[in-house]
Amino acid sequence: MRQNDFIQFKQQEWLRFKEVVESSEASDEDDLPKMFRQLTHDLAIAKSRHYSPALISHLNQLLLLGQQKLYKPHNRILMPLMVFVKQTFPAQLTEFRWYIMWAHILFYGVALLMFGIILLDPEFVRNVLPNAQVVQLEEMYDPSDTRFEEERASDSDFVMFGYYIFNNISIAFQSFVGGLLLGFGALYILLFNAMYFGVVSAHIVNVGYQATFFSFVITHGAFELTAIVISAAAGSVIGFSLLSPKKLSRINAMKASARKVFPLIFGSFLMLVIAAFIEAFWSSSHSIPNSVKYAVGGFCWVWVLVYVFRRAPNEN
Repeated sequence: MRQNDFIQFKQQEWLRFKEVVESSEASDEDDLPKMFRQLTHDLAIAKSRHYSPALISHLNQLLLLGQQKLYKPHNRILMPLMVFVKQTFPAQLTEFRWYIMWAHILFYGVALLMFGIILLDPEFVRNVLPNAQVVQLEEMYDPSDTRFEEERASDSDFVMFGYYIFNNISIAFQSFVGGLLLGFGALYILLFNAMYFGVVSAHIVNVGYQATFFSFVITHGAFELTAIVISAAAGSVIGFSLLSPKKLSRINAMKASARKVFPLIFGSFLMLVIAAFIEAFWSSSHSIPNSVKYAVGGFCWVWVLVYVFRRAPNEN
């Protein structure tokens, strides 16, 4: 669609949005959050089609007015976060969908490949992981261990929550920073974690400890693994901008791409915090039946995948 046709098609919506945000009285007929989401999508389309800077600036100004209207004093923390989760993050997931899709294909493709190799040749695991780490994994998920018969102390849950946050976010940050190495750093982190996940999963199946392992990882894994993949995709965007800066210098191209993918990184951090919370207080619980964990975990996987790969409203 040409720019003039796009403006003519959307002009009335933009004018109505401006009237609503400048009005002192809210109308029941006008859903400002919905209008704000649509305007965010219009701006994403304008950017992706390289419409004129004047049009993009105009839409940015309208969004600024909308933010000032939505971000009321009593909602300075919660409301911006809700807008980010409902609008900004999904818009960025849509804009960089192909990067995220290929990152998922690489991650789970390598994980499944290693899973199959270890299933067919169980002893090959010792060529990938140190023997001490293999023994530690077996001890950690051995269902005969007495620690599976009692709940962990609540103060230990909080300690592990902090540990999981630090560990998870450090991996995502490494993936993002790895983009500065022309994207190869992000690719390495992605493939390393994919290989590790596939190898560990297959070895656990080989020794017959899958009930304690998969019931533990299934729920928080939906958020944790997806966040790691998204972080790697964000790093690859930066790497690609360095390989192909177009008319910009490589430094400016890197800065511009980093600003564009920042919502992806922040969204990944939020997902990793959720994953850490689930891992510390839900996944580690021994009083919750495995069937319940599998049911909740399956729901989380479906929800996360729909959230990440859903199409934006009226996407062309």
